[in-house]
Amino acid sequence: METATNAPAAEPAPAGEISYSQTRVVLPSLKRLRENRVVADVKEHPQADLFRVLRTKILHKLRKGGIKSIGITSPSKGSGKSMIAANLAVSLSMEVNHTVMLVDLDLRRPSLHDYFDFKPEKGLSDHLLDGAELAGLLINPGIERLVLLPAGRPVPSSSELLSTPRMANLVKDITSRYPERIILFDLPPLLHLDDALAFLPQVQSTLLVVEEGVDTPADVSQCLHLLEGTTLLGTVLNKARHVKYSPY
Repeated sequence: METATNAPAAEPAPAGEISYSQTRVVLPSLKRLRENRVVADVKEHPQADLFRVLRTKILHKLRKGGIKSIGITSPSKGSGKSMIAANLAVSLSMEVNHTVMLVDLDLRRPSLHDYFDFKPEKGLSDHLLDGAELAGLLINPGIERLVLLPAGRPVPSSSELLSTPRMANLVKDITSRYPERIILFDLPPLLHLDDALAFLPQVQSTLLVVEEGVDTPADVSQCLHLLEGTTLLGTVLNKARHVKYSPY
C-alpha cells in the first residue's frame, strides 16, 4: 500500500480527471483489494456484473425519488453489509455523472478501512469527539470519484454520538455541498444495537443486507418493522450462490 497527498482544496466536478488535495490519497495493491473481495471494478469478474446490476437498479430509484443518501444495514453482524457497501460505492463511482462518499458509521466495529487496505490516522469519531477538521479525515482509495470517511477510533457507546447536533450538521454539510454527490453510510446492524435506529432519521433511504442461511425470516421481519417509515430501496441476499437484490 502507498500513500500520497496531492493538491486542490475541494472535491472537483464529477466529469474529467480528478485530483485531490486535503483528501489523503491511499493506493492499495490490486491484489489486496481482490483478497478483500472489492471486485466491482474488475470487468472480467463474475460478481462485478452483479454489482453493476445492483448499481443500475439503485440509481433508478435514487433519481426517481431525488435521493442522495443511503444507509446500508443488516439484521446482525457478519452479514457482509460492509463488503456490499464497499463494492456498491466502487460501482457507483464508475459512473461519471456523480461522485461518491462512503462513510463508516459502524463506530463500535469499524471495518471499511480493512476492505481498502489502509489504517486511518483519524476518522469520524475524532470529528465528533474532538472537533477534528473533516477535510483532513477524508481518504481517496485510488479510485476516481470515490472518497471514504473512516470511522476513526472505536467508540463503545456510539448511539449518542450519532444523534448529536454535530453529527446532524455533518450530514447536512456532506449531503448539500456537492449536488451530484451520492452518500453511502455503512451502518451498524439493526438488531441488538440502537446505533442504526438513532441515525436513520438523518438518512434518505436504506438498503438491507441479509445473510442467506443465517438471518432468519423472523430477523428480516423484525428489521422491516424497524425500517417502517424509511424509504427502503430493497434487500440484498448475500453469501448466496449469487448476490441477489429484491426491490421494494
